[in-house]
Amino acid sequence: MKALKPVGYQVVNLGGGQRPVTLTAVIEKLQALLDHKAVIDGRPFHVADIKYTWASIDKAERLLGWRPEVDLDEGLRRTVAWYRENREFVRSLKL
Repeated sequence: MKALKPVGYQVVNLGGGQRPVTLTAVIEKLQALLDHKAVIDGRPFHVADIKYTWASIDKAERLLGWRPEVDLDEGLRRTVAWYRENREFVRSLKL
């Protein structure tokens, strides 16, 4: 909602700030929350992919007054809970 503030056309990073988390770590966290093992189809690294990110949220704070209020673990817990409560709705979506 804060991004509705008129700031012009800006690219703004949203995330946890200077605490990068690997995709493997996120998958492990989701596996634990879902009590389900992910099927991972590893592919060769693509030249356009980035290996590391240090995306800064400073611009979001400066332009929008936004800072993360929920850490990754709590955000994943809430997302999994929402998914479980809304499973039928998710299945009804035409993706």
